[in-house]
Amino acid sequence: MKNFIIRAITSVFIIAVVVGAFLLRQLVDTRLMHILFYLFAVGGSLEMVRALGDKMTTFNKYVIVAVSLTLIPLYVFLGANAMAILAITAGVVILISMVFDFENTTLEKTGCAFLALVYPNLLLIPMVLTNEISNALIALILIFVIAPVTDGAAYIIGSLIKGPKLCEKVSPKKTISGAIGGLIGGTLASVIFWLVYAKGMVLSNQTAEFILFIVIGVLGSLFTELGDLIEGTIKRKLAIKDMGKLLPGHGGVLDRIDGNMICAVFVYGVFMFIG
Repeated sequence: MKNFIIRAITSVFIIAVVVGAFLLRQLVDTRLMHILFYLFAVGGSLEMVRALGDKMTTFNKYVIVAVSLTLIPLYVFLGANAMAILAITAGVVILISMVFDFENTTLEKTGCAFLALVYPNLLLIPMVLTNEISNALIALILIFVIAPVTDGAAYIIGSLIKGPKLCEKVSPKKTISGAIGGLIGGTLASVIFWLVYAKGMVLSNQTAEFILFIVIGVLGSLFTELGDLIEGTIKRKLAIKDMGKLLPGHGGVLDRIDGNMICAVFVYGVFMFIG
């Protein structure tokens, strides 16, 4: 019971932070949404650096933290090109470090450095870019609705029905029934959002728009679940339960945004495609 209460309180806090970010975006300045993404980048990177431990060189740890601290501010003040240059430069610096830090560097440590560069920093770029596209608000809400509803539905349905495991070696508690429940929950969330708010705002043809939101719901949920499994794989390889302890009852920042990040890649691509 105590764990449930702690988890519930943390959930309320997380929802309040996200809702607050959306309100600041709408009422003050759209760029204020990037504060939330900045917290994701910094918090997630610190968790990755800590989790990887001595699997990375000290120098590369500083590189990853520096990227997390500057990537999104560069985008806000100088644009996407500056952000891309920083990301590429960081990758090159990690490679060069193999030469100048030869005694301390291995190919495994270099690979872990690239993993930390991509996860979460580079994976957050589509989420950042979504904030500036046409229908940005709709796309962002979909990212922050589909992912948690998918997770919640998967947990509830999986706990009730149980049955065969989905990917036991990666996540022993996940079941096929839970995965199907998550897909259904995320799809319903997308359709309900369309009916309540977004109807007629994306496409001129409402039938096509309805189908679009079904597709976004299904594939967005699928990508969310894949994101969860990706992080589960990382944790399993590192033999840890949670990526962090910042959010009591939930783990760390990465434990909360793993699905959002992968879902955002898909949602951003869809809305860029439809213009």
